[in-house]
Amino acid sequence: MGRRAMSPAIACAAIALLAGSLQAQSLRDVFDELFVFGNGSDQLFLAGSAGLATTQIHGDHFIPSQSAGNGALLGFLTSSLAVNVSSFPLPSTVSSETFRFVDGVPTPTSNSFGPITAERAQTVGRGRFNAGVNYSRIPFNSLRGVDLRALELTFTHVDVDFDGCDEAAGGDCTEFGIPQVENDVIDLSLDIGLEAEIFAFFGTFGLTDRVDLSFAIPIVSLSLEGNSRASVDASTTDQALHFFGGTPENPVLDARSAVRGSASGLGDVAVRLKARVTDNPIWNVGVLGEMRIPTGREEDFLGTGDLNTKGVLIVSGLYEEFSPHLNLGFEFRGSDLDQNELEVVLGFDHLLASWATVAVDLLGAFKMGESVLAFPEPIQITSPFPRTVRRTNIPDRQDDIIDGSFGFKFRTGGGLVLVSNFLVALNDGGLRSRVTSTFGLEFLF
Repeated sequence: MGRRAMSPAIACAAIALLAGSLQAQSLRDVFDELFVFGNGSDQLFLAGSAGLATTQIHGDHFIPSQSAGNGALLGFLTSSLAVNVSSFPLPSTVSSETFRFVDGVPTPTSNSFGPITAERAQTVGRGRFNAGVNYSRIPFNSLRGVDLRALELTFTHVDVDFDGCDEAAGGDCTEFGIPQVENDVIDLSLDIGLEAEIFAFFGTFGLTDRVDLSFAIPIVSLSLEGNSRASVDASTTDQALHFFGGTPENPVLDARSAVRGSASGLGDVAVRLKARVTDNPIWNVGVLGEMRIPTGREEDFLGTGDLNTKGVLIVSGLYEEFSPHLNLGFEFRGSDLDQNELEVVLGFDHLLASWATVAVDLLGAFKMGESVLAFPEPIQITSPFPRTVRRTNIPDRQDDIIDGSFGFKFRTGGGLVLVSNFLVALNDGGLRSRVTSTFGLEFLF
């Protein structure tokens, strides 16, 4: 009977795994299709120009493999999304209540139920286990302060220079803008909707009164929908050489693309080891080491694809019902596309009643050193008159992040702790959601 009852479940699981393995496109591939138009097979390929013998050579003049500048622009945009989307904030694995054993009896070492987005020095207590699950919704709104629904990109022509070019063009072909066709550009507008939902399962086990081992397992669901509109700004007046369709005399200079896709799966698993260094009734110091294991699929933006490690110094206090805390951390980012970060968290949790705690934090993550993302520089065109073409409306600046966190923990009669929290963006660094909402459950065993 047991085997018969389990067989449909096993079949369903096998079908789900098979469907996942047969997924035709990754989310990165879906995103790349925003830059493929009409009958084109490559990004920014002009099928109209390539379809006629007289203009065939012009079909490839904007594709990234030919134009290094366009490759840098698309690479920057894709890398910015990959670095920021896959670096989801995970819930704090700190326990809702902390204990130590005195003469064999567990004695509370905290009054409140603890912070939500920060760590405190207290440990859960030898042999005790705190577990929980959080649900977070992250509707991404902007990239470096620019609305994702209003991104603007400008793609420039490949720099043409061939034997006899100077004589044919009547000028120095090493200068951008000679020959005349190098003045053609493609203006592109992007409208992107991107949202993440995360179920994070976490637990903390007290190895000793001073040492905790914690884990966090995120299950991530990402959805992407986007629209792009491209327009060729032609510099020639008699006939067009770059066009999406039609003829040089009657060209189609505008094109659109629309995509929709989603991906779900395991994110990057976190393992933490925390030790309480001091034992003081008012102030305590602790240290924490964290390792993010690259278990999430990088091609679907579910993980970074690299091992990230972090060390944190924790200082926390206890003044009756008021518990301030300070976290100073340094994270080593394994990706060649990302920078190491200095992280600072300053806040408090306060016991409002025997069954309620409020938690407030200011969080900062500051990039160290120069950005490793190749930001596209403006193009200088010298002929027929000098001018500068800006490649995008995304500003060139560091992706430092500052957030404010405000939440509550409520204990029910059965000992279950309910969690609600809102993370509010306070600056424009990186890929941001104006408000990230989190709801969860915690229980101490």
